[in-house]
Amino acid sequence: MSILDIKTLKIIICGLFIVSILSIACAGAGAGKVVPAEVEVVEAKVVASSIAEVSSIAGSGMDAGYSYPEFEKISVDPSYQYLELKPGDSKNFTVTVKNNDNKTIELNPRLLIIPYTEKFIDESWVSISPSEKSLEPGEKEEFQVEVNLPENADLGNYAVLIAFTDKVPEGDVAGYYPKFPGTMQLNLQVWIPPTVQILTPYVNDLVEAGETYTYEIKLRNTGSKDVSISPEFTEGGDVIYYDSVSPYGGAAYAFENDAISIEAPEEVKAGQTAVVKMTLKVPADAKGSYSGNLDLNIDDPGIREYEGKIYLNFRILPIPEEPYETTFKTTDSGNISIEVRAYQYGYSLYTAGGNRDLAPSFEVNLIDPSGKKITPDLVSKKYSGSVNIIGDTYPQPYPAYVSARVAGGMETYNQGSYQGGTTTFVETYTVPGAAGDWKLSILPRNTENFEYSITIEAIEK
Repeated sequence: MSILDIKTLKIIICGLFIVSILSIACAGAGAGKVVPAEVEVVEAKVVASSIAEVSSIAGSGMDAGYSYPEFEKISVDPSYQYLELKPGDSKNFTVTVKNNDNKTIELNPRLLIIPYTEKFIDESWVSISPSEKSLEPGEKEEFQVEVNLPENADLGNYAVLIAFTDKVPEGDVAGYYPKFPGTMQLNLQVWIPPTVQILTPYVNDLVEAGETYTYEIKLRNTGSKDVSISPEFTEGGDVIYYDSVSPYGGAAYAFENDAISIEAPEEVKAGQTAVVKMTLKVPADAKGSYSGNLDLNIDDPGIREYEGKIYLNFRILPIPEEPYETTFKTTDSGNISIEVRAYQYGYSLYTAGGNRDLAPSFEVNLIDPSGKKITPDLVSKKYSGSVNIIGDTYPQPYPAYVSARVAGGMETYNQGSYQGGTTTFVETYTVPGAAGDWKLSILPRNTENFEYSITIEAIEK
């Protein structure tokens, strides 16, 4: 059913509804109720007007949700364009429009402001030529789009649709139809280079309950003027606490913000590097983890609000009191080999005192088929790691939502052009075998995870 048919049907329904209301009113008057004629007519007009308004509003939503607006059969290439410009900059690009219909289509390119944008673009910034064109069937036309930013353009993200025909949705409805025929989207990022480089983009550490840790957040000012800072913890939903995973849901705080103290200068001097010192005193009863943001409040227009935050993540090292236990069965007396493997994910990159010794270790025991406790022999230890070779100076990886322009000023932690990743620890144990049921127990230290494998040596027959 077309949009016009739907609207016609709605008008008919509204008319029938109004007639029914008037009939009820007349019946009430006939039953002995005295209602002045002129009042009755006025009330009917008010009701009809209200119904028409409601119908119009509801009809808009229904049309947008259940039918596709009319459109012209033209293709637009590209359908999306992203530009990064500084205030005062300009940029040109070409858009090719093709008529895929068997009739002539009139093109009148214009900007269509949409509500889903951080900032609303000034239409005078964008010019399109030619301003109009009659496009014959199968014909193509190249339009030149020129974007000119004034020197006082506000920094931020701008989104706008460029519509080449009149048959396109308007306003809020435009957001329902991405890549609508006859339109293209222009996204514009207006920015200036930051003068302050955040050399410590995040702090991620595995910590122990009852211990104290110190971290250094380094900021480098590449400009010619001092830049003020005022670090503080963000609230109102930016700080999230997580507890250990629980099958029953719920969350508990690993610790509050007051467990972390900050010492910082009031400004970063021009051409110098400043250090923000962060001290964490982990409560003795802390469990689970903590995630939050430290907003540096850097007075640098080149750094957007979310780019000036340090992302914090601390996990409390779990210390199990009882070992993990499992059973296995052997059918002969072949030697038993047990391999235990753990992974470490590069914690403590920005700890002021350097990396700590958090090498995982394991206490491995067995109970043989006769019920005797056996301590297997440790025959080997193996350490392996992954290393990224990088050409830039920022740590890899950095959070995806940190702008690459800001991340470009980050540096590695005493590693030159190498960035360490995951370290793997492997311990291998052996014990003489015996046929029957065995029990294996493993008590881990300094790790959040481990894997194990059991190999039973085959006996030649």
